Amino acid sequence: MLRNRVLAVLLLLIAFVALVLSHTFPFLDNLSELEETAIAVGGAVCGLAGVSLWLRKAPQQDDSPPPA
Repeated sequence: MLRNRVLAVLLLLIAFVALVLSHTFPFLDNLSELEETAIAVGGAVCGLAGVSLWLRKAPQQDDSPPPA
């Protein structure tokens, strides 16, 4: 569970950086439209994967004894 949360935070951080890059930095004006789109799509995918990992539930453990 902890591994999923750490990975989710990293993916959300990557998504945030992609969002910031796509909207604020002027050096992206030199990139082609395809490269700007790839940054935006990559950020969106990382964001969705991060949210999915964050919301994933841990497997439930059954407290009943195994069948004999």
